[in-house]
Amino acid sequence: MKIDKDKLKEKIQQGKSSHDVAMTFGCHPSTVRRKAKEFGLVFKTKSYWRKYES
Repeated sequence: MKIDKDKLKEKIQQGKSSHDVAMTFGCHPSTVRRKAKEFGLVFKTKSYWRKYES
C-alpha cells in the first residue's frame, strides 16, 4: 500500500477524518493514521462520538 504524502496532507487539511481518508485510499483507518504519524502529520478533527465523551 503506497500512500502519497502530499495527497494525505491535502485530505487532512480539508478536514477529513482518518476513516474518510482510508475509504479514499482503500485501506484501514489505522494504516492511514500510522502513515500520517510517519510523515509528521496530525488529524485535527475529532470523531462524531468524541464530542459526547466526558
